Amino acid sequence: MNYERSITLIMDGNFRRTVSGISSPHMGYSRFGARFADCFDKVLIVARSFPADEAIGEPVTGERVSFADLGSNRGALALVLSLPRLVVALYRQIASPAILVIRFPGNIASLAMLLCLITGKRFSAEVVADPADYFSASASTHPLRRLAGLIHCWATRTAARCAVTARYVTTAYLQRAYPGRHADVMFGLSDVYLQDTLYQASRLMRTDDGRLTVINTAMMHNHSKGHLVLLQAMAALRERGVAIHLTLVGDGTLRARLEAETRRLKLEDAVHFAGLMDAEQVVEHVARHDLFVLPSFQEGMPRAMLEAMAAGTPVVASNVGGIPEVLMEDSMVEPGDSEALVARIEALANDRTLLAERSRVHRQAAEAFSFSALQVRHRAYCAALVEAHRNA
Repeated sequence: MNYERSITLIMDGNFRRTVSGISSPHMGYSRFGARFADCFDKVLIVARSFPADEAIGEPVTGERVSFADLGSNRGALALVLSLPRLVVALYRQIASPAILVIRFPGNIASLAMLLCLITGKRFSAEVVADPADYFSASASTHPLRRLAGLIHCWATRTAARCAVTARYVTTAYLQRAYPGRHADVMFGLSDVYLQDTLYQASRLMRTDDGRLTVINTAMMHNHSKGHLVLLQAMAALRERGVAIHLTLVGDGTLRARLEAETRRLKLEDAVHFAGLMDAEQVVEHVARHDLFVLPSFQEGMPRAMLEAMAAGTPVVASNVGGIPEVLMEDSMVEPGDSEALVARIEALANDRTLLAERSRVHRQAAEAFSFSALQVRHRAYCAALVEAHRNA
């Protein structure tokens, strides 16, 4: 492989595997792989994929981008049983590329880093979330969460410290928690994909029936996204007489429990589970709603939140991760504080002028994350990767 023209990216991810290939709602070719293909001749994504009946989103592969499938193990037991196969597969993938990038946190990422440390393979790290938040008591009920949190925090911290370069999706938050070796090899750069045209588009017309229409888009694999807090807030708002409707976009193992909680709270007529959608459909749905709410216990720099802001849909979110780097205090709440969430939402439901002003302010704040603005910085980051690995 040409030293400057090949890159391998190893990560944990929820890629979908169908008879037509590998797809993703949010990490398809144009949104992820193509950004590296703009700078490298060969791009290889190494990750797990999970069998699905239909492809949602776009194909992950494309011109100069290929995918190496690590299988579909999920959970601690499956990881242990798959270890011999994963070690062999990862060793083969880390041996050859000139530039190796590992995205943290995650089981696959941690295992790949250990192999690099054992073999002396140089690698770069990308930190997209804080495992300390992900495995907190509020975000996870798994019996092994404390152990898993310790392991993943250690792995992410070690990776950032040992990596040739370290990139973060935040401006400062993740950098403070997981600093690299030197400031000159640390990069703060989101990989969100927000088309420039999204900022110019007018708000899509909604059906004005007097209700505040709220939307949340997040996977439902664990409690880290705060779905239960949002449902509790919805019930409280209904009790206060606020006319409101919530759409939940996403799917996962907790969906059945969330649907049961919706029935228990007697919110069936006020909450709609929309399921999975591809990225373009999600943006269109978000733009048709009055308010985007993200009561997460853990985030890096949430793509879904930035998409909503760029589309002109104002946001209320938890003050976790990199969110305070983008939102003002009046648009945030403490994670898990359903009473504060109710107050924020109710204030906007009762003041449409304030809602419109938040739309303008939030859209302006998201301009720094437009594709054209970020791609200039991404090219500079890729050039720095090449230079740093050449000199490592």
